[in-house]
Amino acid sequence: MTPITDRIAGVSLTTVVLILALLTAARAWLVQSRAPVLRSCADFLESVVLAITLVFLLLRPFVVQSFFIPSGSMLPTLREGDHILVNKWVYRMAPPGRGDVVVFRAPRQASADEKDFIKRVIGVGGDVIQVAEGFVTVDGQTYTRDRIESFLLPDGRTPSVDEQLGGSARPVDGTDDDVLLGPDGFAAEPPRLRLTTDAVWIGERRVNPEEFAAKVGKPGAKVVIQPGRVLRNGEVLIEPYAAEDPAYHMDPQTVPAGQLFVMGDNRNDSLDSRVWGPFPARRVVGRADLVFWPPSHLKRVRSGGH
Repeated sequence: MTPITDRIAGVSLTTVVLILALLTAARAWLVQSRAPVLRSCADFLESVVLAITLVFLLLRPFVVQSFFIPSGSMLPTLREGDHILVNKWVYRMAPPGRGDVVVFRAPRQASADEKDFIKRVIGVGGDVIQVAEGFVTVDGQTYTRDRIESFLLPDGRTPSVDEQLGGSARPVDGTDDDVLLGPDGFAAEPPRLRLTTDAVWIGERRVNPEEFAAKVGKPGAKVVIQPGRVLRNGEVLIEPYAAEDPAYHMDPQTVPAGQLFVMGDNRNDSLDSRVWGPFPARRVVGRADLVFWPPSHLKRVRSGGH
């Protein structure tokens, strides 16, 4: 069900104008009344009309607008169900920059109804973007993501209770009796895989090279860990905001002038430019600046990836 705040934010201009016309007519009728109570109601309606005009005819079209996050494609930066404030004024003075988290009207190849998407800007016009999948070599043999997980989660990505609680979580409706519940009534999901040059991480669990070599049946063998990475103009991006290493390869793509290349922070679960390519920067609605709801998620949305 669409949250009430999202419905309010999506009210059309025609509906707003109609509501204002009705309220103005009602106020005019109340002003003619001799009853003090009704005249007070007229004053109240005048305040309502001014507030609606300010919010829906000035602030929302030109300055700031709220949006609802419907999916986990921007985890861990933005969680499903977050409400954000989007700055619509900032790009009237300067174009979107690398690392900005932007809301935009999706191109038709990404969404037939061209609904609003939210992603992070990875490249602007002229940039060359490339994605390289991470891997581990043990005694010269290469292990990519699926094989790494098969050794560290040998039961087919059904982790132990401790491993699951070290991963992320998703809300449940309470009807799935066989779903393991994590903290706060959330169902725990398999932990995310992340590679660093000195370890393989499964959620919060650190597997050092020696342990990994033993896991694959080659104790004492030489281990080299190459993290997955996104490259811009040949340079590896430092991306602390990303949920996990990219589990895919993408050949170099040059971003055309006036266009943007965007990716979700949840790289392996995001429909973004690696699938449907760059899009015109003019489709950007604004920059995500603040998570304001729920209160426990209150924070600024920071740029990154420079």
